[in-house]
Parts: sequence; structure tokens; C-alpha cells
Amino acid sequence: MRLMTGIRLLAVGLALVGAVGVAPASAAQPCVRAVVGDERLRTGIATAEPDREVRVLTCDGRWMRVAALPPSGAVLAPAPTPARRPPKATAEPLGDTDVTGPFGPVEAAWMVTPTDAYDHGILGDAIEAKGFAVRRSDGETVTYALSGPGVFEDRRVRLADLTGDGRPEGIVVRSGEGAGASLDVYALVGDDIARIAASSPIGLSHRWLNPVGAADFDGDGAVEVALVETPHIGGTLRIFGLCGGLSGGLSGDRLVEEASLFGFSNHAIGARLLDLAAVIDWDRDGLPDLAVPDRSRSALVFLSLADGHLVERARFAHDQEIATGILAADLEGTGSVHVLYGLRDGTLVVHRRP
Repeated sequence: MRLMTGIRLLAVGLALVGAVGVAPASAAQPCVRAVVGDERLRTGIATAEPDREVRVLTCDGRWMRVAALPPSGAVLAPAPTPARRPPKATAEPLGDTDVTGPFGPVEAAWMVTPTDAYDHGILGDAIEAKGFAVRRSDGETVTYALSGPGVFEDRRVRLADLTGDGRPEGIVVRSGEGAGASLDVYALVGDDIARIAASSPIGLSHRWLNPVGAADFDGDGAVEVALVETPHIGGTLRIFGLCGGLSGGLSGDRLVEEASLFGFSNHAIGARLLDLAAVIDWDRDGLPDLAVPDRSRSALVFLSLADGHLVERARFAHDQEIATGILAADLEGTGSVHVLYGLRDGTLVVHRRP
């Protein structure tokens, strides 16, 4: 990757399809290459809040809004490009950084200070970030920089309120030689940024993880964070808690694991696309569920966290890989939630919640 400002989306060449499950669209419907949601762009991570606007990039380079999802197929309307540029600041932005925000006192957050100090290249090249910047709502910019040899092997600062105080924390993947990746949680503290928690590193160089979502998956009143560890070589879905108590949580400065299950992948090696997962109350029990691809990325699996265990609720298999972001969307604000994603061969899959 050469340094390039703004948002980049995986171009995969999709043909639009709309239905319950998978069904072919009419020949008049356009081919699309990417699927994005405004809420996902704002926070950078799947949460229990569904997207209210979904946009697709057509193969002829037009951005279109999914205006409705009737049984006959998706209805599209013209839409602006969903690109965001980092605000001007002293630190050089990572060339393909995503920009998240606004969220509470955070106007925008983005990765800064490109470096080739860690030669893994899991996101397409060997350029990673040495820090990140946060533009506060008062207009001031605060920067956090790693000391020592570590890097942020990531393209975005994910924003989620993990502590329940109405202010977002920043969630970033940190990596280093000999340790591999860990999940870090940061907070604005006065005029500074402080790391308040982290998962244990995987323990080997060139071993990576990709966050999945943040929500109160078990109904204990605390927000958990889900990730897939080593999504390219046999991935394990893990859920970590931040708050203390019997369900696990913050112990010193460590995130504590609450549940795990092997057999998942939410990232294709070398791709910049990080959004292969969604959060939705699929079984309508009042608790958020996870929608994550299986290890081949050819099936979408819906899972609940129940009594400390991840339990499969549904599975939708395909004969090819899932190749775009996975979104839970409520386009009309009525609670009629759909899950949307694209396949490698050019179909857009739409699942209606049962």
C-alpha cells in the first residue's frame, strides 16, 4: 500500500440479488462491488445499533442507497460517496486509514504515523501505524503514540462505550515481534489518551486478530467485546469482558475471556476489509447475537452467548466465500432488521430475521 488518504473498500465485483436467503435478481439490477452502512462507518465495529442507511458501490463506479428491501429485490436510489478524510493535524495519517466518529466527545479518530517496522503485511502491505489521533468535539486533537517496537496492525480506531459512562472507548489491534496481536482499549483521560485494558497477546509473531463486535451479549448489563483470533489459520471466536464481577472483566489491565469457540474467520488474508461480522438479536430473546462467517467464510453462523458458552442458533451455507462487509440493517426504523452481505460470485444475500 502506498499512502493514500481516505476510506478504501474491497472491490469484489458483485451482482445485486435480493430475497430471503439467496435468490437471483432481475437482469436489470446493477452489479455491485461493496456494501457499507453509515453506523458501521461511524463506529468502526458491529454493535447492537443496526445501520439505518446501507449503500452499495456499483461496478460502474456509482454509489447507490438501498432504499427498501421488498421480497422482490432491493430498491436503489442515488447516494453520495461515503468517504471520510482525516482532519488536518501534525501527525501524518496512515495512508488507508478509516476515520470513525462522531461519538460523544469524539468528533473523529484515525490512525497516524506510518511505519514499516513490522513486516507482517496481513492487511495488504507492510505499512502499519505507530499511533492514532482523536479530534475532540471542542476542536482539540490528542495523539497517542506507541513506544518501543510495537505497531498498531489496524486501519481504524473502533468506538464503543464499554464502561457505560456515555463516552466511547477506542478499540485497536496492537502487534509486536515475539508477541503477535492483542486487543487494546483506550480512553480519553483529561487532555491525554490512556490504555485502560488489553487482552493477552497471542504469543507468536505474525499472529493476528480481528474484532467482531461490541454489545451486552449475555444480558449482565456490561458490554463485551468479541474478536476472531488467527482468522486465516483456524480462527477462534472469543468474547472478552471489561467490567468486573463473576462474568469476568477487567483484572488489573487485562481483558478477561468469557467464552470461546473454534471455527471462524472474519478476514481474508491481505484484504483491507475488516467488517465481516454483524450484531443482531436473531432469535428475538432480547439479547444481541453474533453473525460471523465460518472458517471457510462460505457460511454465516448466528451465535448466542448463553451460560458462558457460545451456542449456534442458525447457519446459512453458500458454495462460495462471503466477500463484502456484513451488516444488520433496519432501513425504515421499524425493527424489521435484515442481514446483508455479498458473495464472491456476485450475489447480494439478504436474510430476514425470523
